[in-house]
Amino acid sequence: MSHTTQRRGLDPAQPGKEIIVLAMIPARYKNIEGIGSAMSELGLKMLEHQPENWIIKNYTEITIPKFGPAQKPLEWMHQSSPDATDRLVMRLVGQLSTVITALYLDRQKVIDLIQDLKAEWLANNRKKGYPISICLSGLFDDIHQCCQKTNCTEHTFLHSLGFFGPIQKLPSEDELKLITMCGHGLIAVNRVRHLVKRIERKEISARTAAEEIAKPCVCGIVNQDRSEEIFRLLAEK
Repeated sequence: MSHTTQRRGLDPAQPGKEIIVLAMIPARYKNIEGIGSAMSELGLKMLEHQPENWIIKNYTEITIPKFGPAQKPLEWMHQSSPDATDRLVMRLVGQLSTVITALYLDRQKVIDLIQDLKAEWLANNRKKGYPISICLSGLFDDIHQCCQKTNCTEHTFLHSLGFFGPIQKLPSEDELKLITMCGHGLIAVNRVRHLVKRIERKEISARTAAEEIAKPCVCGIVNQDRSEEIFRLLAEK
């Protein structure tokens, strides 16, 4: 199950612009010895292939309860060595979380990541019996290309049939493109409308608005580049 299923706004005519990688383990297996280290290694490999956004990338901007007193030292370290601190944070996420997510804007990076994982990482974890599931979320053609070029077989598809009921009460389609970028509903329509008005008044840029709506999304699946384009379009309208 993925919280990215209702995502809107990707154009099948323009593939290769956005793919989300999700790695998950069943919660009951979290305490198996060594599985946290396997997840940490996976998270570091995700970072190596340069995602645009990733889980808890925003730890310097919001409070992460699971980090506890470690958060302030991490924020301090980030000022002098952001890359090293991001890797340390990803190690912590692997140990603490049952889910790791990352968003890529280049299909080839996802292909390279899968090839990387299919080497020693996959063999080691299969041997140990770790139930780590890796899902790709995006346009069907993008996912198919990633699997085809890495000799993987698509075995399960999760597809949204859209919205039903009094859909006239929904926000506009362009607003929905922004709101559905956070699968946990942390981008509010009134927040989006407020930011659009600020762009119209030239108080902030479309990029700043994109960064603002990305902050609450701890999963790190908001595409700020696409958000910037949508905000600019909404302000022009």
